[in-house]
Amino acid sequence: MFEYIRLKNFKSFGDIEFNLLDKKGNPKRLILLYGENGIGKSNLASAFFMLSETLRTMDVRDIMQSILSEEPDSLSNEEFARFFKMRYKDIETLIRENKMVASEDSMSMEFGFRIHEKSGRYLLETNDSQIIHERLEYILTKNKGVYFDITPEQITISPKIFLEKSAYQEIKLACSKYWGKHSLLSILMHESEDKADEYIKEQLTDNFDYIMEFLSRISCKVKFGSRQERGIIGLPHEIFGDFDEGTISKEDEILLDRSEAMLNIFFKSTNRDIKKVFYKRTAKENTIHYQLMQTKLIAGHERSIEFSMESTGTQSLLQLLPFMLVVVKGSVAIIDEFDTGVHDLLVQSLVNSLYENLSGQLIMTTHNTLLMESGLPKECIYVINELEDGDKEIQCITYYDNKIHVNTNIRDQYMSGKYQGIPEPIAINFVSLLSTLGLKTN
Repeated sequence: MFEYIRLKNFKSFGDIEFNLLDKKGNPKRLILLYGENGIGKSNLASAFFMLSETLRTMDVRDIMQSILSEEPDSLSNEEFARFFKMRYKDIETLIRENKMVASEDSMSMEFGFRIHEKSGRYLLETNDSQIIHERLEYILTKNKGVYFDITPEQITISPKIFLEKSAYQEIKLACSKYWGKHSLLSILMHESEDKADEYIKEQLTDNFDYIMEFLSRISCKVKFGSRQERGIIGLPHEIFGDFDEGTISKEDEILLDRSEAMLNIFFKSTNRDIKKVFYKRTAKENTIHYQLMQTKLIAGHERSIEFSMESTGTQSLLQLLPFMLVVVKGSVAIIDEFDTGVHDLLVQSLVNSLYENLSGQLIMTTHNTLLMESGLPKECIYVINELEDGDKEIQCITYYDNKIHVNTNIRDQYMSGKYQGIPEPIAINFVSLLSTLGLKTN
């Protein structure tokens, strides 16, 4: 789980720290982040998203090399689909999209994390086009140490993170060749997932393997302005990333059966009109194409329709479901605007149910103030505010009142401005807006 995140010159953040520890110094399992529109909630979620994207830049390199070498046949349909769906990007594109506009200073992201009760730290710093500093700290053998510390001037990698010297030398050579345009973690992730050569994966020490697994399992669902949402889901094999439609191998059909049974339980609980969900299956050679269908009570009769014809809110639930499942299983998920398209009371029920079942960590942004009075611990609630100098700060509401009485109505306090993070009351003359356009009311 994450202990904190610190950002410098990242999007709208000049220098900000988001502390996720409770009073006892343990990472909180649930964090609800509030704030007015445009304050930077999505930008904060984007930092976790960028972390996940930087781990995949070597995959982009391989795919582009295959295309440019006119060997697209070497790519599987799954690889093409994954590339276009995830819209993988190189490090320069990621920097251009996330570095503060018109800032000459470097951009940095620092993540404090905890794995198996031990704390670690990962730092990534860039200029306008490439990585200029990368550092990872965690338990080496018995004590905390530096796994690697890399700058353009010096490459320092601890031999203790590999079982054999040859693996250390191979990665150091790859680092001297690719680092800057790729992070060392991206290089290692790529080498570890190379099915043709599992040598590097087998050479990582257990502690380093824990870090790689933790990072690869991070799931992010982020909004980008008015553009479409984007997501990265660090899924175990048993959980589908696409519950609505996709293709699986015939040997995995039992997973489809289990998903169908699970979806029936979920949607019968969240939507009283849905009587049954099922998969329409089309077998072809060694694969099965599946499409989610539902039987629903419509105008007094049960009718079967494609799930894609469902309401925006119900489809939002389907998109959220993999993220909710991974945090219950034990991973970390960051969900931007969890409540989009979903009824306030249903959001309240979902979040309370998640809190009761969490074994991982869920960080979510929301505008649903009913959650403040849903029985969740007060230390779960954070607010992001803008300071007088234009910088931002993120504080838990206990920062403003460390002794919040159990009967205090947090929602009323928030709406009255005690914790800030709310828009100013305004009155807009829409007739005047029309007049500015040269129009009059009828």
